[in-house]
Amino acid sequence: MSQVFWCRVERIDLPASHGLLDLMTVAMAQVESPRAVHTNLNYYLLPSDGGTKIFYPGTAGNYRRKHDPRPVVIEDIRGLEHVFKVDIHGFQVLKHPVSKKEYQDEEKIKSTAYAETADLLKEATGASRVHVFSHIVRSQAWDSVLEAGKDLGDKETQATRTSARFIHVDQSYEGAKEMLRDNLPPEEAERLSKTRWAILNVWRPIQQTVHREPLAVCDARSVPEEDLYPVRAQLPGKGSGSFEDASKGGTFETWQLRANPNHKWYYASELTEDEVLLIKCYDSKLDGRARRAPHTAFATADDYGPPRQSVEIRCLVFWEDQALE
Repeated sequence: MSQVFWCRVERIDLPASHGLLDLMTVAMAQVESPRAVHTNLNYYLLPSDGGTKIFYPGTAGNYRRKHDPRPVVIEDIRGLEHVFKVDIHGFQVLKHPVSKKEYQDEEKIKSTAYAETADLLKEATGASRVHVFSHIVRSQAWDSVLEAGKDLGDKETQATRTSARFIHVDQSYEGAKEMLRDNLPPEEAERLSKTRWAILNVWRPIQQTVHREPLAVCDARSVPEEDLYPVRAQLPGKGSGSFEDASKGGTFETWQLRANPNHKWYYASELTEDEVLLIKCYDSKLDGRARRAPHTAFATADDYGPPRQSVEIRCLVFWEDQALE
């Protein structure tokens, strides 16, 4: 049976400096799909209600952290991938076939996949330079990681990595500047901070098509600034084997998201190894384009198969021929 979509066409005015089109018509405000998912997503819980102002990635306590679960509808964009653009919505699906061998171990990812990812971003965004500063491979089921850490103290680390089931942006605006300072030589960071720059994550399934715990992304246009809450990430120390290499700085500010019924959530079902999902975490431009896209993994009643395996490659992206803002 063929899939039938209904969509409302939304007219979007973009500034002349945007570099795409002065006026664009984008079908995307709402997409009703037979494969839309009704589920709960974990929003930020205020400290006054038991939430935290700081979290510790890779620790047993982080997996037990309290959130504010809310019911949402996540629309499937399959068949409409071409509509969603990283500079408009904050995310984008691209075809990008690569050899499976490149993702079989950490060293091959660094030696081969980093360069290919940089080339992909240059081609997709027109960037003049891309610096890959870290990556993370996730290959364990959420429930198994939670079970393995049940007898560990909150600050004890777990080397196994699973999906991130809470809504977040990897860096706040201030956290992005910390990433730039911490992961490039000082003079280079200073020079590159004077023209347009961004942080983009390139998320890819590895070994298999995604049949469980897919990634949901929130349309950047549906998220007002006041819904973003700064929460500091404190990485484990060197030698812990868990998240220690996420940034050379060891700590940075992230954003987590306060609940709002106006948020619009999307995902691409059954992403394959030959596809990537671009997610924007930061953009220095202030001309109306998307600057950040909250995202999270989520479970569905239809999940099946072995644990989802994915790699997320995190990149500082520069346009040295464009003004900073």
